[in-house]
Amino acid sequence: FFNQGEMCSAGSRLLVERGVRDALLEKIAVHARDYAPGDPLDPSTRLGAIVDETQLQRVLGYIDAGCREGATLRLGGRRARQTSGGFYVEPTMFDAVRPEMRIAREEIFGPVLSVLTFRTVDEAIEKANNTAYGLSAGIWTEKGSRILQVASALKAGVVWANTFNRFDPTAPFGGYKESGYGREGGMQGLHAYLRSS
Repeated sequence: FFNQGEMCSAGSRLLVERGVRDALLEKIAVHARDYAPGDPLDPSTRLGAIVDETQLQRVLGYIDAGCREGATLRLGGRRARQTSGGFYVEPTMFDAVRPEMRIAREEIFGPVLSVLTFRTVDEAIEKANNTAYGLSAGIWTEKGSRILQVASALKAGVVWANTFNRFDPTAPFGGYKESGYGREGGMQGLHAYLRSS
C-alpha cells in the first residue's frame, strides 16, 4: 500500500499524501476495530486505559476542541467502558485537520489520530515541524533518497524510516524542542555520567 504514496507521522499526527488519503483512512478505520479498549491485564487487549481521570478529561477535551475547530471526526471520539471504573477512550481519528488546530499542534497522549494532508515534500516537512514538540517521527516511502531528505529536515529526536517505534538499545534516544533535551541510551547517554579528569 505504501508504495502508492508517502506518509510522515509525528506522534498523534499523521501527514498523508493527498492522493492516497481516502484509501489509507479506510484501512486505518478497519484496523482500528482490532483496538477496542479493554482490560490491560487481558493478554488479548491491544488498547488499555488512560492513566487517570485527569488525563482522561484532557484527552476528551482535545476531542471536543477538534470538533469545535472544524476537524471531521471519522472514528470514535467517546469515552468507553464507563461501567468498568477505568478511564478508557475509543480509538479516535480526525480528518480535515488544519495545522493551526490544537489537535495538530499539541501532544495529546491518548488514542487520537489527527490526519493532515500534503501535496509536496516541502509542505509535509513544514507541517511536521509546525509544533513546539519533537519527540519522534516516522517516514514511509519507497524512495530511499526521500527518506534522507525528509529525516534531515524534521525537527524530531528520533526519525524512523518505513517502521515506527522500533528501538536499538545501542542508539541514543531523546526529544527535540519542548519534548526534552539530552540523550539516553548509546554512548551519548553515558556522557552525563562521565567526567573528564
